[in-house]
Amino acid sequence: MFSLFTLAASALTQKTSQTPLYKMSPLARARVTKALVVPLILIGTASQAAAGVSDIRGDWVLDDGSAVARVAPCAYEPSRLCAIVIQEVLAPGEESAINQIVVRDIRPTGPGQFSGLYHIGPQKTLPTTIKVRSATILEMKVCMTVFCETIKLVRKA
Repeated sequence: MFSLFTLAASALTQKTSQTPLYKMSPLARARVTKALVVPLILIGTASQAAAGVSDIRGDWVLDDGSAVARVAPCAYEPSRLCAIVIQEVLAPGEESAINQIVVRDIRPTGPGQFSGLYHIGPQKTLPTTIKVRSATILEMKVCMTVFCETIKLVRKA
């Protein structure tokens, strides 16, 4: 996207920085308009594509590669989704979380947005929000009072 904005800026500054838009020739005015509108259309299309993703079911890898979680219907309530650990890389002394629910009651809250409950321990959960950034990227935000952590997840190929 950066190159599109650079292109738009250069189109505006080439022979137009001294001439007001209303005094330009129709051809120059069309170039400036196109240079400004095309990046906005592309940004709008990309955000609509991300917001249009409503099915987050599947396998998701933490951005550091330490675990893979499967998002699927919850066993206790098929209308809700749960994220269950299916693979992990453990450090010495760590307990395995394989087959444990890490996020439960995932439900849509808006276009490309979900909410759920993130498990931090036995019988302890924190509210979480999940935003679809693209068909292959999710961002999960977990907050405890004013302290928040954002976790990036990538769809497993």
